[in-house]
Amino acid sequence: MASQSITESPPCPNHNSHLYHFNELKLGDGSNEQQYFRAQIFFRKKPKLTNEFFHEHWKSVHADLTMQVADASSLLLRYEQFHQEPRHKTEIKRLLDISGGTMKSVPYDGCAVFHTKTADDFIKFMENVYGSKKLVGCGTRFVDIIEGYDLMVGYVNLILGPTIPGAGGDGIQVGDPRLIKTGSLEAEREHTCCGTTTG
Repeated sequence: MASQSITESPPCPNHNSHLYHFNELKLGDGSNEQQYFRAQIFFRKKPKLTNEFFHEHWKSVHADLTMQVADASSLLLRYEQFHQEPRHKTEIKRLLDISGGTMKSVPYDGCAVFHTKTADDFIKFMENVYGSKKLVGCGTRFVDIIEGYDLMVGYVNLILGPTIPGAGGDGIQVGDPRLIKTGSLEAEREHTCCGTTTG
């Protein structure tokens, strides 16, 4: 298949002509890549387990075993657990309706989030995880191993909020006066992107 010509117009007609409200986001200046490697491991609970047991066990016993993995303190910069319970899916259902079917909830119950300096550090940590019989055994008892784990890796480009100390530059701050408040005149202006007008 022929490659796209460099003289072709970009898919978004405003890509090169967009008038920026936040100049720090301009093309060429808009990357605020944080200085860490981020890995997200998505998984489901075993079908017959209660939600209460799954989330409590992951927060406590499994987390404690994870922190005992060899070299965790030198290889990891951060470890987070992202929990999704049935109540959260219920609370967000209205948004799925608003989206007109273009958005849906992911089928996972949890996501383990790790920050390391490099991809190699994350691989080394996971090698130690798989070398821990206690931790691997624990995982097989509360994680749906048949469905397995889904992995997403990459970097964070911080837009809004303060950085993690030592991880890069701050994003736009929550109190920034340029942020549009609902009901203000600014909020009523028409904003266009890719030729689409949104209210």
